[in-house]
Amino acid sequence: MVEYLQAPEQDVVISSRVRLSRNYDDLPFSPKLTREYANEVVARTSDAVFRGSGGQSFSLLRMGELEQDARSRLVEHHLISYDLLKYADRSAAMVSANGTVTVMLNEEDHVRFQGLLPGLQLERAAELALGMDESVGEKYPFAFDTQLGFLTACPANTGTGMRCSVVLHLPALSGGGQMGAVMQAVAKLGLTIRGLYGEGTMARGHLYQLSNQATLGRSEEDVVRSLAAATKQIVGHERAMREAAEKRDMMQLQDTLMRSWGELMYARLMPTKEFMRRYSDIRYAASMGYLHAPLPALDVLMMDVQPGSLGVKAGKLIGDRESEILRAKILREELSRLVSK
Repeated sequence: MVEYLQAPEQDVVISSRVRLSRNYDDLPFSPKLTREYANEVVARTSDAVFRGSGGQSFSLLRMGELEQDARSRLVEHHLISYDLLKYADRSAAMVSANGTVTVMLNEEDHVRFQGLLPGLQLERAAELALGMDESVGEKYPFAFDTQLGFLTACPANTGTGMRCSVVLHLPALSGGGQMGAVMQAVAKLGLTIRGLYGEGTMARGHLYQLSNQATLGRSEEDVVRSLAAATKQIVGHERAMREAAEKRDMMQLQDTLMRSWGELMYARLMPTKEFMRRYSDIRYAASMGYLHAPLPALDVLMMDVQPGSLGVKAGKLIGDRESEILRAKILREELSRLVSK
């Protein structure tokens, strides 16, 4: 039986991610990156990673060699960005066996190091990304200016080149119409809230991504510290809203949330949009103790039944109808195993 370890603040914080943007100092930046230079980025980065400590645990995945479902699965599991797929003819990713570290190659910048961990673990995620940055940068120097910091293709990333983010589950704040106020408050702190997969995506299942905007003139420690502090404030507000909803009418709250568990347990067709609503409800129920289920397992299950992941599981390209049938089947089987009322 798999043992699921609870991560810090995981009732509200699903995951923490830290990305570092870097460019090699002797290669042209993205707008002038030819196929030859792009291959050089892959060659030198993979050489440094594979030769480094723990390099044997990484796999090199070239986007152009993967089926569309396999690419989508990497995005759905937050292992790569949507933007990496825009450059599929030249881009690649190196992914660690446990999925906590990814090195993205030839996206907007030559290299993007990513540390990804469950719950609120921004400091540790930063350590993972910075460790890879140091390991590769020692062998192949990155473009750096003593006044500006690390040089990047987008000026907004110049400086530390660090983007930190957390994925938050905010059903009480969202359902209570408080997200507008939250967005205004975090904007004053130089932070932004977007959908589940970042810029340009919608919030589904009451999942939001909170991230920093400024990277110039701030240290890595300051960026991590400020986002962690803001996250803890939002976590406190979400918990207070959940408690208020329970005190107001616990039976009504339980009835609403548990109906979604019943739908997922017995449905034969499950569209993606409906699933995300139901997932939000059962995760909410589990966090309140109405269902006994490990939150990390529910989060992994949520990613595993997204469209691309289902296609990979099926081993072939499947249509919407087949996806809905397969998703419903997997949910019935997995929830029967994971959940006890």
